[in-house]
Amino acid sequence: MGKRFVIGLLALCLFSFCVQLALYPSLPETVPIHWNAAGEVDGWAGKPAVLLLGLLPFGLTVLFAALPKIDPKKESYRKHMKVYRPLSALFVLFFIGMVWLVMLSALEFKLPVGGLISAGIGLIFIFIGNYMPRIRPNYTFGIRLPWTLANETVWYKTHRVGGALLMAAGILMGVSGFLPGIAAFAGVAALLAVVIGSSVYAWVIYKREVRQNGKPEE
Repeated sequence: MGKRFVIGLLALCLFSFCVQLALYPSLPETVPIHWNAAGEVDGWAGKPAVLLLGLLPFGLTVLFAALPKIDPKKESYRKHMKVYRPLSALFVLFFIGMVWLVMLSALEFKLPVGGLISAGIGLIFIFIGNYMPRIRPNYTFGIRLPWTLANETVWYKTHRVGGALLMAAGILMGVSGFLPGIAAFAGVAALLAVVIGSSVYAWVIYKREVRQNGKPEE
């Protein structure tokens, strides 16, 4: 991913962790670590759990940096680095944000935790959906269905539609997270719509390509 990029992410993780350490003495002995669909705390842990959570972004950064080097299909990472790099950063930032939701909630800040988590996930969906049309045929990234892998035209058309569906799902998740009672349902419904919609569309386009052009591309 580039040394400067990885060092920048690690520096951000370190800054966040150092601030956590500074605030650690102010934390209560138990901290919230899980919220239900209604945004209510239903899981607690001792405050050392905050430090363990603070190490997760470091681990993610190292993992994202290592995958392109250790994966047998490393060529796919090289071709899609313009997507992989910012997506990796977004996931690391999301987990840093999750750590700070725990920290601020433990310090008795009144936050719409459920809504913020849904908004964060929705933002990731929007980002991925925006980049999906740029993903070239491969066996590592994207909508890897028998029909998309068999035909390049089907691949690109499916990723354009799938990207639009994923962006719409991200917007729905972001908005529904602040509407009590429907966030979980909306999230599941949005994901199902993306998966089913993309799969059906790929199959329909594949059949159309076969009818029009005969034998599908290999």
